[in-house]
Amino acid sequence: MGYLAGIDLGTSSVKVLIMDSGGKTAAVAHRGYEVMTPKMSYAEQDPELWWRCTVEAIREALAASEINPEDLTGIGFSGQMHGLVAMDSGRRLVGPAIIWMDQRSSEEAALLRELAGELTDRELLNQPGAGMMICSLLWMKRHQPETYEKIRYVMLPKDYIRYRLTGEIGTDCADASATLAFSVKNRCWCRELIGRAGLKEDIWPAVGESAEAAGCVSAEAARETGLSEHTKVVYGAGDSAAQLIGNGVTEEGTMACNIGTASQIAVAVNRPVYDGRMRLQTWCHGVPDRWYVQGGALNGGSTLSWLKKKVLKDGRSYGELDEEAGLVPAGAEGLLFIPYLAGERTPVMDPHAKGIYFGLGMKHERAHIIRATMEGVIFNLKECTGVLDDMGIKRERMISSGGAAKGVVWKQIQADIMEMPVYTTETEEEACQGAALMAGVGCGVYKDMKEACAAVVKLHRDPVEPVAENVKRYKEQQEIFRELYQRVKDLYPRLQAE
Repeated sequence: MGYLAGIDLGTSSVKVLIMDSGGKTAAVAHRGYEVMTPKMSYAEQDPELWWRCTVEAIREALAASEINPEDLTGIGFSGQMHGLVAMDSGRRLVGPAIIWMDQRSSEEAALLRELAGELTDRELLNQPGAGMMICSLLWMKRHQPETYEKIRYVMLPKDYIRYRLTGEIGTDCADASATLAFSVKNRCWCRELIGRAGLKEDIWPAVGESAEAAGCVSAEAARETGLSEHTKVVYGAGDSAAQLIGNGVTEEGTMACNIGTASQIAVAVNRPVYDGRMRLQTWCHGVPDRWYVQGGALNGGSTLSWLKKKVLKDGRSYGELDEEAGLVPAGAEGLLFIPYLAGERTPVMDPHAKGIYFGLGMKHERAHIIRATMEGVIFNLKECTGVLDDMGIKRERMISSGGAAKGVVWKQIQADIMEMPVYTTETEEEACQGAALMAGVGCGVYKDMKEACAAVVKLHRDPVEPVAENVKRYKEQQEIFRELYQRVKDLYPRLQAE
């Protein structure tokens, strides 16, 4: 029997899933790591640490699966998007990766928005934002010119892991589209913008489709990981596209809501439509001739993690926090949370934005704060769904994934605020599964992505339904949430945090 592997390089951990062609999981392994924040607004990680953790996770997964490495047909990838990994002519890292959470390049993002001009509507279909590869690269050119001059290759985070596995440098349309140096409409690098920004023109990697073969496991990587040199490796995709595939979202009409470290709502479309006000993003899908419209918020499960670890200093599991949130009613008895702890990108582009608890009173306890934090993330995503409605994009059902799909209370909050039944899949590792499905298509195990999803992706039969009373309460709070940000947004730049 042939097996497939999906590797998901996330912000907090790398996961490796091995499954058979019917989608039955043989093993899952993961290794965690931290985000480095040496200065305010900085967010960095060490790609070499990513690789060491990936090697350990691969070895553990292979051992747990008890399969012969020769039986692993293909490997696909999912990965955190937007980030910059740079190497010199000797293929040595020039420094740590600047990841998507990084906000140091807000000035460069503003400059690039001016330089892009008509390209924004003609090719990019998105506006540059801090933390995106082209913005971080321009920041490096302006603030670290000696390091910038050393750069010979740039790539996205998961591309570095694939490079270490195969020795081949490249990327895919889905992940490249979120660098903002890429023509989402034409699925190629936007050479015009690269030239206008005065950036090097020979550092950008070759681009393939997500299920296209990128190489095979190299002899060196085989020795390190225990993999076979015969195993084919495909390009893969950014985590948003991989999660869509892992949830079976390849056709119009289904909305995915994913809450991991960040949070996203996304809908597949058959043509490169976009929001003219740039409140949402349009990226290339991992399926050829498909795109997806996404509300990609910077803040998601990271807000609950921040509350748990830094404020409450609570050693309990997230499941236990979810249970405690259920002890108080919908709306947390008037307590609202603006979740912009890391600035925000959608539906507002505001790197200066910060978090707010609004309406705190003597009656509020820990459970209220936990619930309000969870609700604030979904209120923000609901603002994004309003933009989808303005664009006329249909969303007939919703599939929840990520950490919030595991929480009973958090799923109910999603159903009530979004006013839609919430479905979940039978897998808990949607991004890994999506990556494995790409590998299966690239290796000929499945004819195409539609056949792959039909064979593997299974939905739980009974969705979580909205509760009418909660829907009414949340509608009232949604208006306050929206107005609160508008009233305080001009105050954010006046904060002088270092």
